[in-house]
Amino acid sequence: MKRWLCMILTVLMAASFLTGCSDDPQAESSGPKGGDKETSEYELPVIESVSGKVTYAVRDDVRDETETWLKSFEKMYPNIEVELEEFVGDLYEFLSTRAAASDLPDVVLGWDNLAPFVQQNWIYPLDEFLDKDEETQYIHEVSLNGFEYCGRTYAVPAWLQFSCMVVNLDLLDTLNLDRPDYDWTIDEFTDLVKKATNNTYSGLNHTDSLDQYLMMQIEESGHQWGYHPESQTFDLTSGAFEQAVSIVSDLEKQPQLVADNMRNADSSNDDYSKKFGANADALADGKILVANQSTWDDSWLCTKLNFNWDYYPIPAPTKESSKQIVHADYGMMLSTAQDPQAAWEFLKFLTFGKDGLITRMNLQNKLNENSPTNNRFTIPASSHPDVSALFNEYENVPDGVKYMYNHMDKSVKGDYSKILPDYWKVVNDNIYQAKQTMKAGTDSAAVARETQEKINREFAAAYKTFSEAVEKIQKDFEASK
Repeated sequence: MKRWLCMILTVLMAASFLTGCSDDPQAESSGPKGGDKETSEYELPVIESVSGKVTYAVRDDVRDETETWLKSFEKMYPNIEVELEEFVGDLYEFLSTRAAASDLPDVVLGWDNLAPFVQQNWIYPLDEFLDKDEETQYIHEVSLNGFEYCGRTYAVPAWLQFSCMVVNLDLLDTLNLDRPDYDWTIDEFTDLVKKATNNTYSGLNHTDSLDQYLMMQIEESGHQWGYHPESQTFDLTSGAFEQAVSIVSDLEKQPQLVADNMRNADSSNDDYSKKFGANADALADGKILVANQSTWDDSWLCTKLNFNWDYYPIPAPTKESSKQIVHADYGMMLSTAQDPQAAWEFLKFLTFGKDGLITRMNLQNKLNENSPTNNRFTIPASSHPDVSALFNEYENVPDGVKYMYNHMDKSVKGDYSKILPDYWKVVNDNIYQAKQTMKAGTDSAAVARETQEKINREFAAAYKTFSEAVEKIQKDFEASK
């Protein structure tokens, strides 16, 4: 997860260029004009009916980018004043300090676990705005629903990411292997990585989180670790958990197949060095067929990989059962926002709104022409036809990413770690122990059953405490209106 947090910092920089807006029933916007993709070609509506002041807490590493796109917002909303407040480091610590001083900002982006923010009464529920906004219908539904607690929605998705893989297309040609379809199966994937493994090449770089991803494809319903938001329970006994762990274990047992498993931190002449060379990077050298990397890794992959490659969805049991595993960071309005309507208009521009998205997509594409390996794309949380058309037009968006974006009608949520209370203690730690026990040879079905019972028991207690606090906050909120 440390690797994930590090990569998402890079993604946040890209996301500064790419996200939302507002709609005034009296304002009409022209459709997107891709053309040579100049930002100025897209004519923003001018909305004067909303006024107020908004304080936006922005991370220090994206301050400059924010100031660039903010000019477009100010043209669109000439009567909304936006003040940028720069912060560094952990968002929870920043908001804790500001809450103690009764001086919270109005809007902020985040990827931290959202539940503590809600429980601290720091967040303004957004339903009153979402219910009357026509563009809500275009927000990725699975992601939006994930930000709901006790019947209220506390955040909107700011941008999306996919759990996926990277396939070395040049190595497929070298090994005379057929290029798989994007809706490839688990059998096709395992067959390819085994065929690609010999004394020169390896089929896969590492297996981190792969069992989790495969499980989401194998099971017929449920999200991360079989979570069902309707019942607030985890299902580890459908067989998907055991099967996914077994598939990964089988790959790890194949000699030389998982390259990073050949490393030995205590030896300068480990099996990895013997095969690929001293101080070698097998992935960068094009000697790995499939990299277990996802879209949040794009910036460093572009810098590292000098061969023809593409993103692929996580393989599924059958082509028909393929699902996209979607992650979403979020934008939120703070509970003390001084002008909620103005804050909402800014939040929407920052996240899912068509006009803001198109403005920043054009800007990001223009910047990418000068720096093609830096922040190539951000995946919009909106399926608005104009946004979708523009996203699919850009050459800097890999074909595999376009495929996944265009096939989100079947998707599952891959990041309940950002949402569920006490996730790391109750879910993550118990899952880790279960996998270690299963790999040691203990009866997998029994381990899955015992782990499911333990997680559901502990999570029910944690969620009860959380929901009681949130319900009280909601009653107080209604009473104050």
